[in-house]
Amino acid sequence: MKKKVENKMYVTSGIPGLDEILNKGFRKNSSVVITGESGSGKSVFALQFLIDGAKNGESCLYITTEETIESIEEYARSLGLHIEDLRKKGLLHIMEQRPNRGRLMTIEAPIKFIKQKKIKRVVLDSLTLFEYVYAESINEYRKGVLQFLMDMKDAGVTLLATSERAYSKLDTFQYKPEDSLFEGIIMLLKIRKSAVFERALTIDKMRGQNHQLGIYPFKIGKEGITVFPKETPFALIEE
Repeated sequence: MKKKVENKMYVTSGIPGLDEILNKGFRKNSSVVITGESGSGKSVFALQFLIDGAKNGESCLYITTEETIESIEEYARSLGLHIEDLRKKGLLHIMEQRPNRGRLMTIEAPIKFIKQKKIKRVVLDSLTLFEYVYAESINEYRKGVLQFLMDMKDAGVTLLATSERAYSKLDTFQYKPEDSLFEGIIMLLKIRKSAVFERALTIDKMRGQNHQLGIYPFKIGKEGITVFPKETPFALIEE
């Protein structure tokens, strides 16, 4: 039997069905923004990505700007994604970067930690961290995001960042200035037809990858997100 050869160019997403759409997974050292409205599945998407890396022996970091470590662990347990053992083994780290009164927000601590621990996968949940750090200047905000992405690439990190925005239809999606800085954009959608909503995702861009271009339904169940690459969202099927 031939030994399975590791693909040194890509990392798996940890989300069933998604790697088929991506055609192999995420490129190593790439940066991808996961965007969608509140409750669209951004956080569980990010968790699955890190759990997949940790189970493969990679050191991973979850940076949270809005949740506590305890709330993230509880949320993971509610989905059947138990992360306690991975944290005890030092493979999955969680760092809180929540704004506190009188505290100057910086990104120095996460960058230092990433380099010290030789982190290979990072989730930034969410990009509002940079809004806190660079609240007075949109130009400095964009420069800060760009510098962070460069630091991650130099450190050999594959990065997912979440970004919340509301859009009811794909044709009403409005790009933000920082979107162009990322190599990939994945949109998580809640499509409505009559009184029913359905979850779906689409890959807006994935620089350097020949990914699929459709809109694909997904569900969030007891083991997190599962994507169905062979199906079409029923809300988009013409009657």
